[in-house]
Amino acid sequence: MGNINKSIYGVILGVALSSHAFATDWQAKLYTLQDFVLPYEIYKPVVKQKVPLIIHLHGSGEAGTDNKAQLYLGKNIGPDYFSSDAIQKIQKAYVLAPQTPKNIRWANTTLAPYDFKNTPSTKSMSALLNLIDQLIKQNPMIDPNRIYMTGLSRGGQGVWNAALQRPDFFAAIVPIAGSASVKDVGIINALPIWAFHGDADEVTKVEYTRELIDALIRSGGSTNTIRYTEVQDGTHESSWKTAFQNEQLYHWMITHKKAL
Repeated sequence: MGNINKSIYGVILGVALSSHAFATDWQAKLYTLQDFVLPYEIYKPVVKQKVPLIIHLHGSGEAGTDNKAQLYLGKNIGPDYFSSDAIQKIQKAYVLAPQTPKNIRWANTTLAPYDFKNTPSTKSMSALLNLIDQLIKQNPMIDPNRIYMTGLSRGGQGVWNAALQRPDFFAAIVPIAGSASVKDVGIINALPIWAFHGDADEVTKVEYTRELIDALIRSGGSTNTIRYTEVQDGTHESSWKTAFQNEQLYHWMITHKKAL
């Protein structure tokens, strides 16, 4: 009887471990561009047809070189949200979670707006954009017409920056509590954008996103493709908790596909 119980326990334990492994099926890797090393984790679904690639850029609190903090595991934020069973059941997708070191941001040297045309690409962003190109080439199941990017705080700033660097590359972007160059943002006014910001944000001023959205619309952008959610009484953290609180964001994101 004891042996049978042990056998049953072993089976149950094996199933539990397999389930856990599937839920956190991430591969840790490194990408090197010249002298810069970009740690990243990638989630690869098992698919038989082309699916989207979603890139999530972390905030300052997850910066570093451990190649783990940027996953937000157990928090249902960013990569953890997109790789969850609930989201993957809606639409399977590759998920890319890169990590930048604490001293190198995705875009500018601070969270404040900056002059895009006179600000060189950071080592982190240059490496990331090259990595994305490589992943698309190496993984034939990634649909190049469904590349989405989202990010929060310094990552939100990075999302704006990536889109400005490649205005015709992404199918849709979701910048959260970020900033960018107001005078240059008009070049992406045809891109589907859903921005989030808390109106009581104590880290990144809400005026940064308000001015960007206003500039997008004034330059010819349409409210059919440009959305802005401002969280009433929302702190810095409230913006991404609102964005990832349910499946609505993902449903919106995957409705967009880059024109052939």
